[in-house]
Amino acid sequence: MSKIEIKQIAIKHFNQFGYDGTKMAQIAEEAGIRKQSLSYHYPTKKDLLIEVYQEVIEEEQAFIRQYFEEHKGKSLEKLLYDFLTEHKNRFLTKPNVTLMYSLSFITPLDVNDFLLSQFRLYLATLKEVIGSCFTKHKCRISAEECTIGFITILDGLDIQLVYETRQAYERVQRITWDIFWKGIQ
Repeated sequence: MSKIEIKQIAIKHFNQFGYDGTKMAQIAEEAGIRKQSLSYHYPTKKDLLIEVYQEVIEEEQAFIRQYFEEHKGKSLEKLLYDFLTEHKNRFLTKPNVTLMYSLSFITPLDVNDFLLSQFRLYLATLKEVIGSCFTKHKCRISAEECTIGFITILDGLDIQLVYETRQAYERVQRITWDIFWKGIQ
């Protein structure tokens, strides 16, 4: 069993049972290895979560940069609206993204500082890339204010994904986007 497979199983367990409910013995059992073998790679559940979460953050930072580079020819409105939709799709189909957002709202105490510092790195990348988009386009308000507004919408939409449903996300996305877009034009 490779470390990659162990981490995939761990992500599944963290998403299903939460950090406190996840047991190293269950991860080892599902991985088909002894708990002692798992402990060789990850002495504690905290060590496992830290490695997994850091990799998830790095992957999502790369995704943001890649997405905006690949779609830079779109109009600003379409680029950003489609990003919100892609963001939802990633949350619903990629367990690592689900983990990142779920733990950003419900952070276990013994890893709180680390997770928050990592999530802030993700947010910094998001703000940098979104801010760059607004800097290149003329809006009624400053690029910084547009970026803050967009990130705030994204935060609110994330709550819909973590605590509500895909349908709630899509409804709130349509409503808030219309208000936001009209407000910055």
